[in-house]
Formats: sequence, C-alpha cells, structure tokens
Amino acid sequence: MRKSVLIIFILFLFSSINAQWPFGKDIQWYIDGPKKEWTERDHDRYYRWRDRLYASRKAESMDEQILQRQKAILNGNKITAEIWNYGSISSPGNRVTDIVWENLGYGYEFGPFICAKVPLESGHHQDAFFEISGGDTSWYARVISDGLTSLGGEVSPDGLEFYGWEPLAWNDDFTVPYGDPISENIPTSNDLDRDGDGKPDSWPFGWYNENLKDYVWPGALRQGASNSDLESFFVVDDRTNKEFQYYPFPTDSSRQGLGIEIESRYYQWANPLAEDIIFLIYKVTNKSEKDLEDVTFGMWGDPHIGGPSNWQDDLSYFDKDLNMVYCWDADGISDVTGKVPGYFGYKFLESPGQPYDGIDNDNDGLIDERQDNGIDEDGDWNIEKHDIGIDGVPNTGDFGEDDGLPTPGDQFDLRLPGEPNIDWTDLDESDMVGLTGFASPPFTSQNRISNDQYIYENYLTPGVFDSANSVQAGDYIFIYSSGPINLPANEARRFSIALLVGQDYDDLTLNAVTAQDIYEKNYQFAKPPEKPNVTAVPGNQKVTLYWDNIAESSFDPITETYDFEGYVIYRSTDPSFLDQQTITDANGSKFLFEPLKTVDGASAKFDVVNDYSGLSSIPYSGRGISYNLGDNTGIRHVFVDSNNVVNGQTYYYAVVSYDHGDAELMVAPAECSKTITVNPETGEVLLDVNTMSIIPRPVTAGYVSSVIDGDGLVQIQGNGTGLGSLEIIDHTAVQDDNNFKIIFSEDDGLNYSVLDEKNVSDTITVRLGQYHKLSHKNVDTTSFSLTSSDGSQFTNGIDFDLLDSDGQILIPNDGLITEGQAVIAIYQYYPIRNSKKLASEEGNPIFDGMTLTVQNEELELDESKIGWNTTSLNNWTADVKPFNNLSVNKYPADYEIRWFDTPVSSNYRPGYEYVKANFEVWETTRGFLEKQIPFLIVENISNDSLWNPGERIILLRDSTTSSYAWELTFYEPADGDTVSPIEGDIFSIFTNRTFVDDIFTFSTTSAKEQSTIEKANMKEIYVVPNPYVVSSSIEPLDLQNPQDRGPRRVYFANLPANCTINIYTMIGDLVTSLNHNSSIDDGIEYWDLTTSDNFPVSFGMYIFHVKSENGNESIGRFAIIK
Repeated sequence: MRKSVLIIFILFLFSSINAQWPFGKDIQWYIDGPKKEWTERDHDRYYRWRDRLYASRKAESMDEQILQRQKAILNGNKITAEIWNYGSISSPGNRVTDIVWENLGYGYEFGPFICAKVPLESGHHQDAFFEISGGDTSWYARVISDGLTSLGGEVSPDGLEFYGWEPLAWNDDFTVPYGDPISENIPTSNDLDRDGDGKPDSWPFGWYNENLKDYVWPGALRQGASNSDLESFFVVDDRTNKEFQYYPFPTDSSRQGLGIEIESRYYQWANPLAEDIIFLIYKVTNKSEKDLEDVTFGMWGDPHIGGPSNWQDDLSYFDKDLNMVYCWDADGISDVTGKVPGYFGYKFLESPGQPYDGIDNDNDGLIDERQDNGIDEDGDWNIEKHDIGIDGVPNTGDFGEDDGLPTPGDQFDLRLPGEPNIDWTDLDESDMVGLTGFASPPFTSQNRISNDQYIYENYLTPGVFDSANSVQAGDYIFIYSSGPINLPANEARRFSIALLVGQDYDDLTLNAVTAQDIYEKNYQFAKPPEKPNVTAVPGNQKVTLYWDNIAESSFDPITETYDFEGYVIYRSTDPSFLDQQTITDANGSKFLFEPLKTVDGASAKFDVVNDYSGLSSIPYSGRGISYNLGDNTGIRHVFVDSNNVVNGQTYYYAVVSYDHGDAELMVAPAECSKTITVNPETGEVLLDVNTMSIIPRPVTAGYVSSVIDGDGLVQIQGNGTGLGSLEIIDHTAVQDDNNFKIIFSEDDGLNYSVLDEKNVSDTITVRLGQYHKLSHKNVDTTSFSLTSSDGSQFTNGIDFDLLDSDGQILIPNDGLITEGQAVIAIYQYYPIRNSKKLASEEGNPIFDGMTLTVQNEELELDESKIGWNTTSLNNWTADVKPFNNLSVNKYPADYEIRWFDTPVSSNYRPGYEYVKANFEVWETTRGFLEKQIPFLIVENISNDSLWNPGERIILLRDSTTSSYAWELTFYEPADGDTVSPIEGDIFSIFTNRTFVDDIFTFSTTSAKEQSTIEKANMKEIYVVPNPYVVSSSIEPLDLQNPQDRGPRRVYFANLPANCTINIYTMIGDLVTSLNHNSSIDDGIEYWDLTTSDNFPVSFGMYIFHVKSENGNESIGRFAIIK
C-alpha cells in the first residue's frame, strides 16, 4: 500500500514539475491567462508561474543576449505608469500604477505589435493560407509578434513556452549594450548612482563615453541628453515566436519570429502643456536576412476608465481628424467615491515610411524619402548649427564634426545618433503612409492577439476605421494599425503614439494638439533647466531647504540660450501635489500649481533680477494663461518654511527651477519636474533629487547644537579687513573636530577657496580605461594618494591620472592597477573653489551644513575707528589722507602715533635729521608684528628744529625715503584753550584693506547630546494631540489608497534620543511599551493607539512614563476621545 501511494505521488510530482505549473490549477487556467475578475491571489499565482517559466527557458537557452524581465515606473509628469521591457504598459492585475492620473487608473494593458505576411514550409498551421502563382502553390501566414499578457497573450499549446517579445541586453555581436543584465529596472534618464559604481544603477557599463568622460544617456538626438524630462529605453525582438514554421535566419534555426527588433523610447515632459501626455516611440528594424512584405505596425490596448474595477461601462469614439481614439466613463462614477474620472486617449503621431512605391504618401512634396541614405532630402541641415559630429554633441572632436557635411548616425548603434536634421534625427525624411486603420472590438477571448489570422482579417484591414462605441457602454479594445509597407532586410521604420489624459473632452483635445505640436518639432519641446539637488532639514515647527546652483548654468537646446530664471517652492501633504494645482486656464481646467506662501504672504519664488518679471508675455498655447516669472527678488539657495508648519505632519516639498521662455520662438516658460512616486508593492516613497518628504519635529531632550568653534574665523595670513560670515543652517551635517581654511588668491582676479582639511576616503572598483568619480570634486592635489588595499602607493601620471576639478581619476590599461581591483583614494577637497562672490551675496555651495558669505573692502581709511585713545584729554584734531592726496599712496596698514613728553624721534628726511618729534610711529596691522616705522616732517610752521602742530607728518612704507604712504597733520583748536597730548596718549589710524593672499581658519564641533541638558528638559515631554479626538491632522494618508485614511496615531515630543516609553491606564495596567532610538535631532515617537496585543485602545485617560538610558525620568498624562 505504502509503495503504491509513493509511486502515485512520484508520478504526480514528476508530471507537475515537467509541466512547470503549480498545484491547484490545471494548465489551461494558465494558458487562458488573466481575467479581470481574478483576485490578487490569482494574479500572483499566474505571474509566479510565468516568471518561473521565463527563468527556466532563459537558463535552458543560455542566451546571454536575452535580458531578464525588467520594469520601471514612469512618473515624469502627472501620469504614473508601470512599463515592462517586453513591451507592455501596465499589466493585468496592476491596480496601483495602471496609467494613473490624478489618483485614478486608466489602463489595463497596452503594447505594440507587428504583423507581416511570411512564407511557410507547409500548410499545417490553422492560420496558413495558400496562393497559386504560375501553377505553383505557396503557403503563407499573417504572423503577429507582440508581448501582451492580456487574454493569455502568446503561449504554446502545451503551456511551456511564451511566443512574446524578448528583452535584449545586447545587439547581435555584443558590441552595443541595451540594458544592465544585473538591474531589475529598465534604464531611465533620471536614474541615480545609488551603489557607487559610477553609473546610474539601471544603465549598462557600455554607455560610458570616452569623449565626455562619463556615463551618458544615449539620446535619440544627442549623446548625454534626453529630448524630454524623463525618458526610458529598452529593446526587444521576437526570436521566441515559434508558432509558425518560418525561419528568418537561415543559419540559426533557433531564432524564429519575424526577425524584427524594436527600440522603444518613452518620453514625458513636466511642462504644464505636456504634463498629461506620454509619448511612445518605436523604431522597428528587420534584423533578419529576409525581406518582409505586407508589414503592418500596430498598437493594442485596453483602457479602464474610472479605475481597475470600473471597466464595464466605457464609451469611446475615434476622431479621424485628430487620429485619436478617446474614451470616457458612461456614468461618471469611478473606483474612488466622489471622484469623477477624466477622458483618456491614444493619438497616432508617426507612421512607418514606404520609400518603395513611387508615391508621395505624406504629401510633403517629396517622393520616397528615407532615413537611411545619408541625404538631407528636405534641405534643413545647417552647417553653422548642425556640423557637430556623429555623437550630436558639439566640441567633442568626434567623427564628422566640422567636416562641412551632414553626418548621419549609425542606425545599429544607439550611442551614435548622428548630427541634427539628417536621417533618423529628422522626422521629415520619411515618406509616412499614415494611420491606415482603427478597430475597437470587445475585450473577449476571441479577440486575443494570438489569433493572428482572425485579428488581421477583422481588425487590420487598411482603410477601415471603426467609429468605436460612443453609445453602447462596455469593455473595448483599441487596435491601431499602419501599413502595409515593405521592410527589407537590415532596414528600419519608426512609428509613435501619444497616450493622453484630460479632465474633459476639451482638455483632452488641447493635449492632443500639444502632442502633435511636440511631434512636429521633432520632440524638441520646451527644455527646462536642470533640477537642483535639494536637502531638507526638519526643525521645531519649521523646515529648512537648501539647494545647489546646477540649474543656473543650464543650456536650453531649443532656444539655444542660457535661459534660467529662478526657483519656486511647492509644499503639500499629498506626494502628487495635486492639491496645489489650483490655477485654472481659460477653459477652467486645473493647469498651474500654487507656490508655497511665506509667513508674510509672498510666494516662495526667487528669480534673477533682470528684464523678466510678472506674467510672461508668452501665453501657453490654447490655454489663455501665462506663467508668473516672479518679482525680481533675487536668487536664493536657502529657504526656511515656518508658515503654519505643524510638528509631526508629513510634508512634501519640491524646489523647482524654471526658465523665462523665448518670445521669438513663442516657447513659454518651463519648470523642471517635481516627482514623488509611491512604490506600489511597499508603499515606500521614492523621491527625486529636488523633492523631499519630511516631518518637522523638536530635537531630543539632551540636544546641544553644533557650533563653529572659538572666535569663528581666525586670520593667520594677510591683512585684509573684509568680513567673512559663516552660518550653520543644517546642524545635522556639521562634522566634529573638522578644520577648514579660507584661502584668498589674486590668480584670475581676486577669489577665494575653502579647503576641508578632514581626509576623505573613497574605495573604487577599477574599470580600466575609464574615469572613476570620486565622492567630491575640486580635489586638493597635494593631499591626494591612491593605494591598493595592502597600502601600496600608486603614482599619478603613471598608474592613474587625476582630474582634480572634476573629481575623477582615469585608470589606464598599462599601469600597475588591474581590472576589478579595489583601490583607495585618500584626499582633501575644496567645497568652495575660486569663488568671486565678494559682496556679501549668497550663492556659494553649502558645505557641511554651512553657508559662507564674504564682504571684501576697498583700500580706504576707516574713518569710524581713527582717533585718540579714550583716556586722552587733548583736544587736537587731525587730518589723515594719502600723501599729496594721491590714491597711489594708499597703503594697507594700521598705525599708532605714540606720544612722549620729550623728543624721541627724528625726521627721516636726509639732511633734516636734526628736526625732532616727541612721538613715535608704529605700524600695528592685525596679523603682523608691530614695528616702528620712519616718517618725514615738513617743517613749515616754525624752523625751530622741532615738530609743531600744523606741520605735515609723512608716513613711509619702509626705509626708502620715497616709499610714501599716508600723511597726517595735527591741529590745535582755533579758539579756546589748547590741551596738548601727553606721554601715554595714542592716535590710531585704521584702514579698510582688500584681501590679497589672506588665509583664515575655523573649526567645527558637531551637535551632541548631554545628560545634564537632558535631565533639565525631561519635564518638557508632552503628547500631541492631547486630547486625541476621533482623528488627528498629523495622521498620514494611505499612499497606496489615497482616499483612505491612514493609521491612527499620536506622538510623544521632546524625548531623549534613547529611551523607553511605558503607557498605563489610570489604574496602573500596562497598555504597551515603546522603544525610542533615534538620531539626536529627532525627539518624537509615534504610537498607533494599539495595545501590546495589537488591539485598539479604549477612550479615557492614560499615564506615560519615560526613562532614558541615562536614568532620567518623566511622567505625564493624556486623553483619548473616540
């Protein structure tokens, strides 16, 4: 019996493993694919099965060209969408990034497909059809390649293979990288280097550019720059589409499908004109050795207006004039109570070209123009502007730059886009056939994309345009098509579509017009300045923001100007900032965002003092509204928000740079994006470099602020009298026992640098022949060393080359350092380098949480300090000026005229040494040793061989009689009694002196916690809110479901950094214990109003007892009213 059971179990287990699907569902359940009625558990089960199947097939194939499944969240504007590197936008079961706009989802799944007629070896397939020519019968099929999951997608009959798109890591010969095989994310243009390997995490190492000495984005128009604010990139092919007996690569029968490869680029702009649009650009290449005929490019999609549970009542219409299908919800009810859904549309922009039919398909006056012949067919290449080389970047000296000829790109190498307005960088050089068909069938299994012949016959017929379903509500698919065209071997064509959302029909159509305009400008739309890098510091009922100046040097490639204008700050309790989009356009649609207000009611907007202010003269096209450029307030890089800032409340901030637009080109002002994304799986808030999530709070009970030690700036060299001002704005960033020097220099005009004397240590994993970024720029070369892990020293100029200003080192191939070796760079650096901000203006980089301003002074007498010592009773006056009143005789020194009762000095004038004086002249300049100096006397009052009041005293710089400096004359009062100086009286002369080679030092001490301070502040611990009544304004939103309330909570404030909080009922029963362990600037701890057994607490009075690790204690009470 046991043996029989064991055999049955083994057979069952073997069959299950062989089929590769989990227990509990039969194979057909998986083959049929996701259903809209499925639960989250059903979707999870399906995707686990699919992922295992993909992983298994990838491992079996051992094909390193195939990339793992990757995704990205596109969030460059108001639309947030999940994309996959097998072509899908959103996916069945996705309920949180399903093309979300204003907190509602609009898309079930969308993706491209390609259909072509190909010959078959036999007619065994059900979709095969025959043609007779010359008495010979040939079999053909209409093959569709796609990557869709909806309705099951493309799956083999046995459920063991998928026939969909395969994402690629490389081109065919592994020389051009498409993605990072290790990353789980699709490359995006705004990605960051979080793991410290020198490149943004989702980018492949092969995107390193030797000319630019950095990893750069492979832009379609130029290396190192995206056309848009956010761009994604991936490449797929259809090698695994094994449904038909067609072999596009005669020498490799393992690669099937149509032999096509698709380069996919998605664009988003944050500009208010384009903030509701995603552009989808597909470049389709026939990589096979066979020509393809009757090729149709298409897009399949399924919207759900009102949210993922509101797909049953969509209405739609196709507007042929706009080439746009749009849909809306029949009853205006969405998944979110009270929220009316908007309008959703897809607009066809660019169709593939047909350069072989002898027809001017796009009616532009050119016949059969093409994008791969190296000819500027429409004559728009300009030698003055466009002769910049194959990388699209001026002044890199690459191939084709300044050769007087248009240089097209390499269509097979994304890193070589070519010069502007030639071939692939010129949309007009394509004889586009236009949109040739549209269908809107119901979402049913019959319309599954895998039904190739059925889909072609019913929905891809050229010239047929479905009027959609504007009367009968339901669940409908969109199918766009363009073709047929010819696609010979190794040729490429492109098509593009705009995905758009709007508040209503009028708003949607305005967005469609904008999308068309952006396309016709070759996607060279308004380019905002770079995003500033922002730091936020929480405080007690305030938040301090500070940022760098990278935006201020941004070059706009559209207007070809440096058009930065200013910064504006936005604040919200909603990570999407939608509650701040309150400024409507002329149509009544919410269009612009309201800036944060300062405590005095002004907008937190800081702009350059120039000719641009107030409302821009360039209105947004079709919107009847202009951007407010500011009030010429001047640029700032620090802002303290104390306008109704509530401790314990989560705030979202964005510091946004903007430009002033271009009146001649009618380009309206543009802001950089302000992106905050909520991770759908974890609820984690993902921030951009210019967006912050922060909770203002009091510091801990024992907190002692960081300080600049001693007397602050100490002058150790030079005699400049200007002022340097240091201010700590971020006490958390100040380092302990850190020493700095401020060094002035007259090289290239007077400037100063700040040297941070604390050694920095960077560990670098070597990639030979590449530059490696250090953690800081402006490296001090005298302190720099590079060693191996065992301490062996390497030599600059032999084993490595240091670019100190860029903060990079190049490791050559022929030195002692080997590939992959870990090396350690130790150095000091200049957080401020060669600054010429000498008039107390702000704008220096903020370093270690400190700002530095410098006020230089011109060489002049300091009249406010010149005079007699305070104990002197004499009533003489003095006139001090440069000798003979000539500016050339101004000398940067301070002096004391020290009086005696008897003559002590002699005239230094040769031949007149017999003239005596009862004073000495001493140079007393700060920072130098005192020294007695010679002087000349012009005896013109009485020739008595003695100096007398009214006779000129000429101070000399040194022992040279012609080294004139200042002169002074003392005068007795004209009336009344004269009181003469007596021994011990001193007359002081002070000058204001410019900096020259001055050096100042200062040091810092970091913030700390002290037990004595903690003990004194324990009585200040309190609960917020107290009493708690039903809810609290500090309770966070549920970011995954924004309309739901977040968890209940109160917080304890002014806590020690490390303490235990025990909460008791009034009769002494322990409710729960909280352990607070925080940084010293965080004095609050939240409590979710649950017991230690995770039950909600009852209303009533409670007692809390706080005990710190230092033994300090505090007791208090609070009330909960539900």
